[in-house]
Amino acid sequence: MPTTIAQQNQNIPAGRTGGFRRPSATRPRAHHGLTRVALDTGWWARRGVGRLWPCRLRGPASVLCAGALTLAGHAFDWQPELGAKSAQLAVSLSGKPGFIQLKPAATGLTFTNRLAQSRYLTNQIHLNGSGVAAGDVDNDGWCDLYFCGLDGPNVLYRNRGSWRFEDVTASAGVTCTDLDATGAVFADLDGDGDLDLVVNSVGAGTHRFLNNGKGRFTPLSSNSPLNPGKGGTTSALADIDGDGDLDLYVANYRTTTIRDMPNTRMRVNEVNGKLVVLRVNDRPVTEPDLIGRFTLDYSRKIVEHGEVDVLYRNEGNGTFIPIPFTGGSFLDEAGQPLLTPPYDWGLTVAFRDINGDGLPDIYVCNDFSAPDRIWLNIGNGRFQAIPRLALRTTPQFSMGVDFADLNRDGHDEIFVADMLSRSHEKRHVQIGDIMPVFLKIGEIEDRPQYSRNTLFFNRGDGTYAEIGRFSGVEASEWSWSPVFLDVDLDGFEDLLITTGHELEMMHADIAKRAESMKAGKKLSFQEQLALRLMFPRLNSPNAAFRNRGDLTFEDVSVAWGFDTRGVSQAMVLADLDNDGDLDVVMNNLNEVAGVYRNDGPAPRVAVRLKGLPPNTQGIGAKIHVLGGPVPQSQEVICGGRYLS
Repeated sequence: MPTTIAQQNQNIPAGRTGGFRRPSATRPRAHHGLTRVALDTGWWARRGVGRLWPCRLRGPASVLCAGALTLAGHAFDWQPELGAKSAQLAVSLSGKPGFIQLKPAATGLTFTNRLAQSRYLTNQIHLNGSGVAAGDVDNDGWCDLYFCGLDGPNVLYRNRGSWRFEDVTASAGVTCTDLDATGAVFADLDGDGDLDLVVNSVGAGTHRFLNNGKGRFTPLSSNSPLNPGKGGTTSALADIDGDGDLDLYVANYRTTTIRDMPNTRMRVNEVNGKLVVLRVNDRPVTEPDLIGRFTLDYSRKIVEHGEVDVLYRNEGNGTFIPIPFTGGSFLDEAGQPLLTPPYDWGLTVAFRDINGDGLPDIYVCNDFSAPDRIWLNIGNGRFQAIPRLALRTTPQFSMGVDFADLNRDGHDEIFVADMLSRSHEKRHVQIGDIMPVFLKIGEIEDRPQYSRNTLFFNRGDGTYAEIGRFSGVEASEWSWSPVFLDVDLDGFEDLLITTGHELEMMHADIAKRAESMKAGKKLSFQEQLALRLMFPRLNSPNAAFRNRGDLTFEDVSVAWGFDTRGVSQAMVLADLDNDGDLDVVMNNLNEVAGVYRNDGPAPRVAVRLKGLPPNTQGIGAKIHVLGGPVPQSQEVICGGRYLS
């Protein structure tokens, strides 16, 4: 059965993204560079374009947005329509909902993100892994893949079609041999219509590469990267101030941690009635890498904090200017400018229009006791913290986030992944680092953190109800990247999650045995770190949950071929075979990358927006599909997946 890909092809002023529109004198409503796009499936059917929208309006179908994914199109027979172009997709009718994992020998995708034991024993931050980016870098109509590595170079694979990929890293100029590369994202940084590249690293900054349009990249200011000396993780891009170009947010974690320094000495004193850390290993805490790093909690226990994230404003011509958290651009819940920047353990950052006002808001997932930061865009590139009562709880170890209108009521829900096991036995032993929660009597504006996945149901009034346990998605093992995707194309978005860890370091029984060994014998620095080898590898299965359409989910990991065990961390969606549905690619730690072909046979409409410079990919636009069995929507995003 042929299904549809449609592409906008109208002239939209710079600073606004292109989009589809129904045949009406009323243009899409734009807000600060964002366009709301309505595609009326009923109109397409009434126009007699059945070959382009073959699904019956009373039956299921799904819309796939080519900005949240990557969709190529050189082989399509484009036909002109009103304000757009459209073409048929060749879809096999022999498949079934779910995925087929493809072998490296068949695809040529042999990348493995290797990390030596000697490195993660002395710096456990590397265990957070590395990312993968997807995009058509040479404009040949096929989606290419870029993998980040730790103990080896990054690798760019050119998609040759028919599920065959070729390593073109050296000729493309994006090897990044000297980087401990973490996150990566393709984005049109200079507005020239091709995909440039942003690569984060542990300690060596954020590097940008400009594309010449043919898949050859040139480093931009290689001697002075952005975010120098920081532990950059995920990047996300959006037009925060409505000037038409893409601004950049880099989440930061840390380059080293006291957890890898067992003999650290600290000097603590009382200042103004409060205990504070004054010196660390005889170094004053006023030194750059120690500012804001250590405090004491209520039990006088040392607490280590992460690094300050960075938001960059794109000034054009490859110039990105950092926006300080304390300069008046970030306000607290009461509307007052921040006095100190947040020192957090940032793992994922995502731009999304959370409150539906047409402006890109920010959600930052933070590890450990650092609270998640939800910043609402109040215009002109300024942000205010979401009201305290909007969300009543968040995860303790927030790893990744995604958004979707799960019940098709027009409001996006928010899912954040944590580390709770689905095994009753493991829940009793995987309790290391989990902090007890103390709720003060009469305190209603607190936001306690619990170690489990959270699903925030959008009430439509700016507040959310946490329904993870009701929905059946509160546990998925040690999780990293959650992604909403309508796998079975029934109009409701399902949930995919990557899981696993090189060391099961949350195992309290093993940790207790290690502490006993330390107490029984004086161990050297190296011997203490080597005790981590007592923790086994946590080869947990990835998870797939099917959306039943009533805010509850069922585990279909096995049925959909998504239960592979290992250490899968970063994940991207991309249409790698031009059939209009989204395939899945993972960057795994110490094992070959995972490539999953989506074999769904159901009807679909794939949408690709084409905007005028500088926002040539239509980032931030929102597409609504009306007239089908359920209304659907997708927002075009850039980055914002875990490390991807």
